[in-house]
Amino acid sequence: MEISCAILAGGASSRMGRDKATININGKSLIEHVYESVKDIFDEIMVISGNTGILNNKKIKVYKDIIPVQGTLTGIVTGLIHSTNPYVFVVACDMPNISHKGIGYIIENTKNEDIIIPKVEKGYEPLHAVYKKTCIPYMLNLIEKRIFKITELFPYVSVKVLKDNPFFMKDGQSVFININTEEDLLLIERKL
Repeated sequence: MEISCAILAGGASSRMGRDKATININGKSLIEHVYESVKDIFDEIMVISGNTGILNNKKIKVYKDIIPVQGTLTGIVTGLIHSTNPYVFVVACDMPNISHKGIGYIIENTKNEDIIIPKVEKGYEPLHAVYKKTCIPYMLNLIEKRIFKITELFPYVSVKVLKDNPFFMKDGQSVFININTEEDLLLIERKL
């Protein structure tokens, strides 16, 4: 399957109070942990961030948001526009627990839909999902209207929802864990 990977690293990190992507955990930045998890899966990996030097030693492309409206939807559409492939797996830079099995399960379930997204008890996981370039005009339209929820896109595109699955667990923890607070950071440091 022709699929790229976009690591979103442009969030405000307001709850953490500092740039999450560059936080050091066991000798690597948080974004490097995510990169290490995806580098053997995807031929094309890009980072969406205002910090163009964020992974410069990895020789991967870093793109700034295509429009000056910060948000998840803007990051996703930026990745889709820059991708050389029709599909993009999107992941957040603060999800160091992602796994090959979890990503593989999502990719295996990608047929011809516009969005392939996991849904667990707490809701949808838009930053561990696959998006097709066909979403671009609808995303841009929503951003123009100042609508930023991924679910607002669903009526306009074909969506495959993947229910909770054992592949979404790694070492007894959800692969969807993200780091928002110092407490989250302490918990994940013990696991990594």
